[in-house]
Amino acid sequence: MSLTEWVDAQLQKSDLSDEVALLVLAALEGDEELDGYLDDGVPVARPEPSVVSDEAEASGVVLTSVRVEGFRGIGPACELPIAPKPGLTIVAGRNGSGKSSFSEALEFVLTGGTYRWANKSAEWREQWRNLHHRTARISVGLVEEGVGQITVTSTWADNEHSVESRTVKAQVAGKPQVDGIEHLGWKRALEQFRPILSYDELGGMLEGKQSELYDALASILGVEQLGDAVKRLKSRSDARKGPGAAATAKRKELQAQATASTDERAIEAAGLLRRTDPDTAKLRALATGSQQLDRGPLPALRIMATLSAPDEAAASAAVERLRTAKNDLADAGAQISQRNRDRLKLLQQGLLFHSTHGDQTCPVCRAGNLDASWAETSKELVEDEKKQFAEVEAAHQTFDLAFDAVRKMIQPPPAPLTDAPMPSLQSVVDETRGAWTAWTKIDATKDAAGTDVLAAHVETQRPRLAAAVALLRESAASEISALDDQWQPLASAIAGWCDDLEAWKNVEPSVKQLLDAEKWLKDNDLRLKNERLEPIQTQARNAWQKLKQESNVELGALELTGTNTRRRVRISGAIDGEAVDSFAVFSQGELHALTLSLFLPRATLAQSPFRFVVLDDPVQAMDPAKVDGLVELLGELAKTRQVIVFSHDDRLPAALRRSAHDATILEVNRSANSAVSITSSQDPTVRYLNDAHGLIKEWQHERLSEEDLRKTLPGLYRFAIESAAKDRYFATRLATGATIHDLESTWSGTHNTRKRVLLAIFGEEPPEHTAQSWISGPYRPGALGIASNGFHHGLATDPEDAHYKTKKLVDDIRAGAT
Repeated sequence: MSLTEWVDAQLQKSDLSDEVALLVLAALEGDEELDGYLDDGVPVARPEPSVVSDEAEASGVVLTSVRVEGFRGIGPACELPIAPKPGLTIVAGRNGSGKSSFSEALEFVLTGGTYRWANKSAEWREQWRNLHHRTARISVGLVEEGVGQITVTSTWADNEHSVESRTVKAQVAGKPQVDGIEHLGWKRALEQFRPILSYDELGGMLEGKQSELYDALASILGVEQLGDAVKRLKSRSDARKGPGAAATAKRKELQAQATASTDERAIEAAGLLRRTDPDTAKLRALATGSQQLDRGPLPALRIMATLSAPDEAAASAAVERLRTAKNDLADAGAQISQRNRDRLKLLQQGLLFHSTHGDQTCPVCRAGNLDASWAETSKELVEDEKKQFAEVEAAHQTFDLAFDAVRKMIQPPPAPLTDAPMPSLQSVVDETRGAWTAWTKIDATKDAAGTDVLAAHVETQRPRLAAAVALLRESAASEISALDDQWQPLASAIAGWCDDLEAWKNVEPSVKQLLDAEKWLKDNDLRLKNERLEPIQTQARNAWQKLKQESNVELGALELTGTNTRRRVRISGAIDGEAVDSFAVFSQGELHALTLSLFLPRATLAQSPFRFVVLDDPVQAMDPAKVDGLVELLGELAKTRQVIVFSHDDRLPAALRRSAHDATILEVNRSANSAVSITSSQDPTVRYLNDAHGLIKEWQHERLSEEDLRKTLPGLYRFAIESAAKDRYFATRLATGATIHDLESTWSGTHNTRKRVLLAIFGEEPPEHTAQSWISGPYRPGALGIASNGFHHGLATDPEDAHYKTKKLVDDIRAGAT
């Protein structure tokens, strides 16, 4: 379960709002997530409950070897091989054999120091170089899932005396060497989940400062993220609170400036700014000019700044058209009298009467006849006269239009000219109003005489009006500009303040939420830590139950208490039912067992990238019963981890032989001149073969029945073949970056010995023709047959031959023979 998921479970039980809970979760995730949620509304998904799986337990880094030269008790180079798979490896040797030098070398390369040296004098640290070998070098082989083989080395110049003055390099297979190991990303994990526990640390973990033990346990909980989250929340709330206080102070400042101004816009703004939460939309409209006030001098000034007199060219053209129309009308009217117009109308009426009622005596004179002949003659006369009259009508219409157009240019003075909006414009307004009054003062009839009067008036009065209006327009624009120059700085400040206030109002709710989230985290820090610690408590108690054996001490609660300099770890327990909360009542062996009970859960948490645990001499000070408990504990742990134990105590191998757990036991021996050698005293594959060969000897000496022999041998051979195959499969596949989880899953899902052998050789199930080709030969088919059919039906062949074939097949598997 991730920290975010775990905290979310606590949040679900609280009465915090969803918004505050999501802030807590975002703060735990990091700066980017918190800012994304606060600033951009990026959703923060509440984590889905995760399922603890083997996959989470099986990823990480395993060891393959530790090669030491010229360091501590090891002279010429000697390599400690470690199978890169889960399992228990015991590195045994007498005191002074050099076994602990491997442990110290491993710890030094990975962490840059050892717990043993940390509490020793400088003289102790200076005696690190082996006296019998000039060259000093440590090389640690590892495999990281998804990465592949990694080699980390520390080297020293031949004349170097300081152990710290070393050159550290790391190389991922197929890539160049890189200085240091920081790029591997293990630094923090080595501090949190330290996978190496020396004898000195075993004895000193509970004897050191309580705050150090507190920090060691707190670091593995990942709860330092809680402190980071509190800091993130506080920094955001502080940053967001600042603009609110600044906006209030600025509002008061702007209100004072606006009150001191005589500008109507400033006066209006001052009224709005008196409120603690003013209407920013109205203020911004005032500041930007999108809202025009209907009072003060500005409305009239804006009208005056846009006034215009009749255009000179347009007026001249209109007067010219009027005079031309007058003359054209006079010419057309001279040819036709009104009497002719009336007679034309009478003829048109007579023709209409005739067309309607037919021939008859003229109803007017009672003498003439209205007949077809008369109608024909009258129609011709009407057409001739209409042509003459049309020209006169057109002239009349043109004249009327021209006269009206000129007259329309003469409009009364605009209302703003009634009074000057500002004293400085009084004379200009008076002059313009006088010119405009004179411009409108004209009485002209619509005839020839009136036309002359109107034309003359326009030509004489328009220039004066145009000059007066131009001066007024320029003066009004100048006054507007002056007012704007005074208003603009304040307007810009108000507009900017509106932006700031609205930005603050947008984040104001989030400030309260930030403060609530920060308070919740602070209030729940210790409770969260201890709830997070509960799984480790459970594992520690389970480990203690295996280790305590005949001890009468019961391990109780494990609790982190206090803050700052008063932080400590309270470990409660009971002795014969009496409660205790002090380490002083524990024996040395019990303290060691208790330390292991705390260390192993810490080192083997799923979050750790290290899938190995190294223990140096954990058996010292333990009584025999606790050694048996230790074997049980380590055996269980070795199902999912590499467990490497360095020990000089024969009780550990003895307890292992009594148990049901498999282990590889390597013996370290030291001869003259610090020459260290390693031999395998018990390898599971070899052990199965040796056990099988021992049964054959027992049968040959008639101490075992043939029936029992034939039932038992196939199982031992099958175990030997599959043990060798598993070693080969894990070693080769891990080197390519495969994960232990995937390998375990594939291996467990492969139930056939033949297929498991093929996995070891080819890394995957090969095509059948390839499989058949590899299996063929003088001994491979027989050995596989013994491990399969023989396992179910008993051995059907000669025991010595079966042993020979199985051993040959095991050799091929280990060599990767193709």
